[in-house]
Amino acid sequence: MASFALVGLAIPASLSVLTYYWARTYLLDQRQTSALHQAEANATLTGTLLDASPANVTRILSSLQTPSTSEGALLYNGQWFGESAVAGPDAMPAGLIRAVVDGRQAARQRYHQGRAQELAIGIPLRGGDAYFQIFSLADLTSTLRTLRDSLAAGSLLGFAVSLALGAWAARRVLTPARDIGQAAASIAAGQLDARLDAEGDRELAELATGFNAMVDSLQARIERDSRFASDVSHELRSPLTTLSSAVQVMQNRRHELSARSARALDLLGDEVGRFERLVEDLLEISRYDAGVARMELEPVDVMALLKGLLSEADQVAPVDCGTDMNTVILADRRRLEQTVRNVVRNAVVHAGGVSRASISTAGPDTEIAIEDQGPGIAHDDAGMIFERFARGKAAGRRSSGQGLGLGLSLVLEHMRLQGGSVRVEPVHPHGSRFVLRLPTRRP
Repeated sequence: MASFALVGLAIPASLSVLTYYWARTYLLDQRQTSALHQAEANATLTGTLLDASPANVTRILSSLQTPSTSEGALLYNGQWFGESAVAGPDAMPAGLIRAVVDGRQAARQRYHQGRAQELAIGIPLRGGDAYFQIFSLADLTSTLRTLRDSLAAGSLLGFAVSLALGAWAARRVLTPARDIGQAAASIAAGQLDARLDAEGDRELAELATGFNAMVDSLQARIERDSRFASDVSHELRSPLTTLSSAVQVMQNRRHELSARSARALDLLGDEVGRFERLVEDLLEISRYDAGVARMELEPVDVMALLKGLLSEADQVAPVDCGTDMNTVILADRRRLEQTVRNVVRNAVVHAGGVSRASISTAGPDTEIAIEDQGPGIAHDDAGMIFERFARGKAAGRRSSGQGLGLGLSLVLEHMRLQGGSVRVEPVHPHGSRFVLRLPTRRP
């Protein structure tokens, strides 16, 4: 748009300036030439009449053919005579008078008399006499002003047209690019049904068709992967249930086992429990991918839930809450419980445990804050930790406490489903604070 506007302003403006100065020069030259011819004719006639009748100076001046926009003046025998009171030495430049009277040569000069522009022409006669004629250029000035205003208006009109053309061209070019950007952003946000209109722009039809085909392929791939994860998770639940039951039966007869067998049983129980949690996480993720996750709202005492989960994880951190605050809200109990449990477990496994927890009101929302005692999370990693399979520095190390990196990603999905959000903040001098924010729905 700026390029179109600059070109649209530069070309008409340049042409207007050239046209104005060419027209001004031409019209002034024409006026000066015409005025000079007339002044020369009047000077010749005045000299002839003065030779014939030197006493009738005033009658001679009045008999001259002068247009209404000019006046004649005569310096005769050292005395000034004029057609009117304003036609005299005071009405003309002194330099012009000296050039004609002393220099004995014809001269002309444009000058301003008040606000009006005038042209004075002087022609020497015999002896020390001289004839002067003053021409008003007011009509020419008015014509040039009209021409200047017209050219300026034309330049502005050209600028406006170029700006409009630039806007149209920019919109024509950038709208498809903007549509592609918006579609790509929607797909990146998980809206895999976003597509481009392949019929809207003939020039971009091939690009739109290729883009849509790429998204179709991506969507099909993601759906296959989701179905695969869901199917595998479902298939694993049955043998896991059998394994868990068998481990429980063996735990009930633990006293009959040797110390070495008991330790092996404990390891087996831990691994089976870890495997069960992984399968449950995969199933939960597959529900979100398939778009079948639904909320089941029920009254939940957030304070009791938080204290119970801290106790379950053997955490003795204080829980702050206003004395008059009602901590009972409507929420999806199962998902909220899993959310808080994952955050607490993350603090226990990665950050030295929970140091403090609190429940507060933030406008129309309820916030649950859980602080840990770890080294903190870098600002650049604050968003990445909620991505799927993000395990940070733990990646590559296998222990009973490590999973697939789905815990915090499930926290984000659970909070989104309930209309809430999650964020992580640094705690001075070290540590992190995870803040879960939920709409305060009262039973």
